[in-house]
Amino acid sequence: MLLVSTFLGAILFQPYYPYREPTALDVVTYYLNRIDILFFIATITTATLTTTGFGKKDLMYKASLYFFTISMTLLFASVLKWLFTYPWTR
Repeated sequence: MLLVSTFLGAILFQPYYPYREPTALDVVTYYLNRIDILFFIATITTATLTTTGFGKKDLMYKASLYFFTISMTLLFASVLKWLFTYPWTR
């Protein structure tokens, strides 16, 4: 999923030709995609800590589930923006 999120970030934020100012939706989607990557990293980290038994296992397990849910929701929002803003949808 980390690779998919990074790939979407590369597709969504190519330079505009001819140049135009990015819209508010473009800026929000850009930052959501970057935050999504951080949530993927947090998911992997907390899942690894759960597996190794570091800290409270119940807390790390719940945190990894929450991070995973948030990251999947943000990825879904990025894919929806990608689907509804490109020429093949017009």
